Amino acid sequence: MLQAKIKSMSVLVWLCYAFFSAGSVFAEEEVFYLDPMIVTAYRYDADDGKPGYYKMDEQKLETGNYENALDVIQELPGITLAARGASGGFNAYSSVLLNGSDRYVVVIDGIRSNWNGSSYNDFDFSTLPADMLNSVEILPAAAGAVYGNAAKGGVIKITTKKAEAGVKTSINLETGSYGRERENILHLGRKGDWSWSIYAQKSIMGDYSSARHKIPSYENTENADVKITRSWGDAADLTLSYSVFSGRYTSKIFNFKKIESIPGSGILDKKIKNIFLTDGRKTENNVSLEYERKISNTENNTFGIYRRCSQAAYDDDPKVNDDRPWLLDIRTEGFFDRYSKQWHAKNTLTAGFEYYQDQVLDYQDLRANINDRTLISKAVYVQNEWRMDDEIKVTGTLRQDYNSYAGSKLSPAAALEYRPSDKMLYTLSYTEYFAPPKQLMLFAPYGDETLKPEEGKVYEFGAAYTPDDSLTLKASIFHRNATNVIAVDISLPEKDRRYANVAREKATGFTVSAAKRFADNWYTSFAYTQTLVDIERKGTAPVAVNIPHGKLVFDLVYDKDKYSAMLQGQGIFDQANGRGENLYANNTYWVWNASMNYKINKNARLYFRVNNIFDQFYSSWDNDTYGILNFDEWYAEPGRNYQVGINYTF
Repeated sequence: MLQAKIKSMSVLVWLCYAFFSAGSVFAEEEVFYLDPMIVTAYRYDADDGKPGYYKMDEQKLETGNYENALDVIQELPGITLAARGASGGFNAYSSVLLNGSDRYVVVIDGIRSNWNGSSYNDFDFSTLPADMLNSVEILPAAAGAVYGNAAKGGVIKITTKKAEAGVKTSINLETGSYGRERENILHLGRKGDWSWSIYAQKSIMGDYSSARHKIPSYENTENADVKITRSWGDAADLTLSYSVFSGRYTSKIFNFKKIESIPGSGILDKKIKNIFLTDGRKTENNVSLEYERKISNTENNTFGIYRRCSQAAYDDDPKVNDDRPWLLDIRTEGFFDRYSKQWHAKNTLTAGFEYYQDQVLDYQDLRANINDRTLISKAVYVQNEWRMDDEIKVTGTLRQDYNSYAGSKLSPAAALEYRPSDKMLYTLSYTEYFAPPKQLMLFAPYGDETLKPEEGKVYEFGAAYTPDDSLTLKASIFHRNATNVIAVDISLPEKDRRYANVAREKATGFTVSAAKRFADNWYTSFAYTQTLVDIERKGTAPVAVNIPHGKLVFDLVYDKDKYSAMLQGQGIFDQANGRGENLYANNTYWVWNASMNYKINKNARLYFRVNNIFDQFYSSWDNDTYGILNFDEWYAEPGRNYQVGINYTF
């Protein structure tokens, strides 16, 4: 059955290829010469000077001494994080928005990595250690035409470290605030036709403190990752990857702006001590096999198969949860094929197909027990990039999606790049997207099997100016229209509330950024993002409530000889976005972090990082949608804290 699906979809891909290239077959014969060009399967021509594109590279990742991918992405433009305090386990259910949307595509080493079984976040970035990362990139929605459906907000592309020549081992030991202990080892090697990477980490953290209150908390996580590659010269690579994550968390859910504002005592006090403490656990294990073949300097093909499993639960412990059992066991498995070919001196074709199934193996709460629910998704796409001359490049894409519950959708996309000079670049794109409902939106007690898929259109325009190698200025703006937006309909009585197609959406946002290298040793950048989402509601259901009016990120980096340092600032302006300042602990605030590194010798590096330098009291999760007791309650973020560690490489 599986072979039949692969065969049928392969035929469709090649029919699309034949259609796009037919002109060269039947037209009058023309002689041309191909310039040497390496075509990759990543299909998006991304560079630092492109509008709407932002990257955190390996050097900056090392200078910043981040703990996990969640720490990294919130420093990038367009990202909004609504987190549940310090405990990483709850980040699985936190809201990460890209350009004001929780529908985006996550790609790790070329493999789509979204979770569609949950009604929560599409991907838990806290399970991916920063020490494994080579780069993290933000791509505009136009890139989603070939990376995957539901790229409403764009694409988050993550690349992990790979072995170079020889063998290298890096050991990291870290301690810090809240009883923090973190140890990890990364081993990279390449000998002959074989290369490998092995990573293992253990992290422990105890009670944390906001700027005002101590928060009962405990976190114990373990990571392991193995990647083995067999190469056949420059012609082909076969890579087997396996990763596993395990975490145990205990945390107080709600924290308060004014502790004295808690009304009453007795029963309420008992609820605060018991119900609002959670004892959670989470496991993940992922395996993939990827085969990449370089057919020629102008032709490349990649085939991959993968399986991702995740289980999260609140344990049923009366001492902690007061009878709040909850379990979610999900699995995603699929395969894909990507083909790229420069078939003409000015034309590059990209085509491919993907197949995956998202399964809810088990879901339990106080109201229901759901198991063995599956959604199947298929897609085929074809894209042709036409470089008309040195100034103009046109890209056209067709993507056909099929979902077992939401039906099918043909989504076109088109992009134009105009480069009037080496210093100036303009981009314009139009993209249609297709976002089927997730399983729990359909099958849970608060779901609805009659939900329609969200569909929409995204318009993007950008400009970039690079007068010299030391300065880059960029500006980008997007506008999107969406129909059948899915959210919980709170116009219904509380016991009857469920997911519904509640709204139409019009969203507009822009980002302006600048990056400047003052000297060989000094580098700075800033980016300001503003997003406005206008909702035409059916009823009173809130949509996209955790989007601040504006966000500014600032970096100042110094690197010379044995020393490197980075100062980072993040400013949030009108967190409530006009909905009332009482929804957050602070409506407008700044959070500053600093990281410093000292190279003891060629093998050893000592580092220090301090977070929230000025001990700012703030929260990123509102109490409008999620408040229970109807007073000032939030997941307060950590106050000033530090980490110190040593890294030894040999």
